[in-house]
Parts: sequence; structure tokens; C-alpha cells
Amino acid sequence: MSEFEDILVSSEFAAFRAAYAPAVQPAGPDSVRRTVRRRRRRAAVATAAAVVLAVAIPVAANAGLDRRSGPPPVPAETRSPTPSATTPSPAPSPSASPTPSTVGPTAAAPDGRISRAQLLAARVDLPAWLPGPVCKAGPTRIAARYRIEGEVLLEDLAYGDVDGDGAVETVALLRCAVFQGGPSQVVAFDRDTAGRIVTLGQVTRSDRPTPEWLLATQVASRGTVRVEMADISPGGGWSLDWSQRQWRGYRWTGKRFTQVEGPPSFGPNPHLADLSVTASDLAWGPKEADGTRTGTITVTVRNLSRVPAGLVEVHLRMQPGATADGGDWSACQNPPPPDDALSCRFGPLGPGATRTFRFGLRDSSVMSGTGIAEVAPIGTDADPLMDSSWENNEDRYRYR
Repeated sequence: MSEFEDILVSSEFAAFRAAYAPAVQPAGPDSVRRTVRRRRRRAAVATAAAVVLAVAIPVAANAGLDRRSGPPPVPAETRSPTPSATTPSPAPSPSASPTPSTVGPTAAAPDGRISRAQLLAARVDLPAWLPGPVCKAGPTRIAARYRIEGEVLLEDLAYGDVDGDGAVETVALLRCAVFQGGPSQVVAFDRDTAGRIVTLGQVTRSDRPTPEWLLATQVASRGTVRVEMADISPGGGWSLDWSQRQWRGYRWTGKRFTQVEGPPSFGPNPHLADLSVTASDLAWGPKEADGTRTGTITVTVRNLSRVPAGLVEVHLRMQPGATADGGDWSACQNPPPPDDALSCRFGPLGPGATRTFRFGLRDSSVMSGTGIAEVAPIGTDADPLMDSSWENNEDRYRYR
């Protein structure tokens, strides 16, 4: 029982004694016994009243506290004992704090998405082209359209995360303008932390003998850069429809791009042969009774390619007045040539095959000079055939 409750009970007993003390009269034994009995009864009543007060007073006090307005009372601060220097601190729980990183927080990779306008406005560092063209490696401005020879044209753009850093990079198909053709390359660009455009690397480029032409680029799954290419570039009478096409895929290794998908090379183009011709010098014989001279020239034609030539034409250019006269002209598929066209069509000529002719000629003049033997594959619109190297399609010979 608290001190406050003791005070309340004592005051009740004091009031009780003050009220009943005058009525107490000392008497004989009977009176004493009656008085004792009454006091016992009164003591029991007083005890019961005291118990009731002891319960009621704290309840009333708590009720009064609950009726007070404002926040509840703040308990007194409990001070913990200050640990001594020799008292070891408890070890932290492994789950309480993460293990510190040895590399620090990873910064977000720069956004390498570069628009067409931004790329055209920048001066970018380009890798090397196919050796020999007018376009050079190094800092270059890219152009949107052809104006002068040697400009670098932007042909195609693609976007994707090609280096695996979680951010998008830009892949551009570029062409070095040489009239309507020129070499091409695919280059990946990114941005550095300062936002400047930087060159990540060259994906692939046109080459000799193939591929001569790059057509398109795209970024596929897992950052693979896919490039469509053709074995032969258009121009010079060659249509791109005759070229073989294929897609190849390239992946970034951290240092360079390497091929991971597609065929490694092109097979022989069915529309392209490589023919060569050689001709011997021509020595005219003595004049005959009609005043003409005769002679023989040896012409050899070779198919240096892996493609069969269905039809081949040999043509001899020399002084006017010379005509076909005997020899292997009969092996030609066309009729005997007219006076102004010493030509012979024959075929087929298979891959690696050689054909030699000994053409007889008659001449009514007394001139001497230099002639030219020419060879060319003959194709059709449905099955075109062209020669891949015109340097060996002619041979000069002397006649006297």
C-alpha cells in the first residue's frame, strides 16, 4: 500500500475515534465484555471500509489521469551505464549490415542512343577503310547525301546494347562515296561519361575479293550486330540482283567485334566468270597471184573461274581488209564472220578449261601494225554472265 493510501486510512480511523470515544463508559465486567464485542464488530466494519477505500482510491486516480488532456507523460530517461574502455563491444550481427563492396557503387552506363541528326553534326573517329580508297581513317564528318567524291555517307542506323553494359549503343552503316559505289563499313558508337560521342569499334567492312558491298545492319538479341552483305557491288553494268547476299552476326568481346553467326565466305557467283585470252604474233606469207597474203594466228582462251561459261566470244581487231580464211573458224557456232567482224562464238567452257584456236586470215593490204584479241562471256537477261577481271580479257599481237 502506498503512503498516500496509508494517510487516507489513518484519517478515517481518527474520525471514527473522535465520534465514538465520548460514548465509552467504563463499567463492570459485563459492560466491558459488551464494549469489547462492539469494538470487535466496529473493527471488522472499519477494516472492510479501509479495504474498499484502498481499492476505490487508485481507480479514481487513474480515471482522473485518463481524463486529462494533452500527450501522455514522458517517462524519466533511463541511463545505461557507460561502457568502460576495457569492456568489449558486442559483435554486430551478419544480417545487421551488408558486407562492404570492394569496388564501390556501380554508376549507370551512359546512354549511347545517338540520333541521325546528332551523328551528322558530330566529328567522329572512324576506323580504317579498305586500303586504297579516297576516304581515310580518323576524325571525319559524316554527310547525309552524295555531293563530292570522298565523302562518308550515312546509309543505315540501328540501336541496341551491343557491349552488355545495360545501355543502348548506336550502330551505323557508312559508305565512302566513289561515284555511285565505294567501300563501306559498319561502326558502333557510344557516349562517354561526359556525353561525348566515342567510337566503340568497327563491326565489319567491305573487302576484296568479297564482300564488296554492305547493304543493311540491325541489332538482334544478346547484342549481336547483324550485317547484310553482297559479294559483288553494283555498277559497271552489274546489277545488284545478280549478287549473292547473306547475313553475318558479330559480337563485342570487350576489345573488338568477332563473327559469331552466318557463313564465313561466299561461294562462286553463278553470274560471274573470269576468262583470259592470249594471242600469238601474226606473220603474213608471200603475196599470191591475186595480190593477197595469208597467215595464221593462234588464240588461247582460259576459264580461270569456278563457274562454267555457257557461251564465249573471241574477237580479233586488226587493220581493215583482213578476212577469215580457213583454220578453226569452222568450230565457231556463228556463220563465217563478215569482212568487218572477225569473231567466233563457242561454248561451253567449263571451270579451269582451256580452248586453243588456229584462225586462218587473208589480207589484201600491205600494212603492218598491232592488233588486239578480245574475249568475253556471253549471257542472257535470264542468265546473265559477266567477267570479274577485265585486265586479262585482252591481248595485243603484232602482224607484219
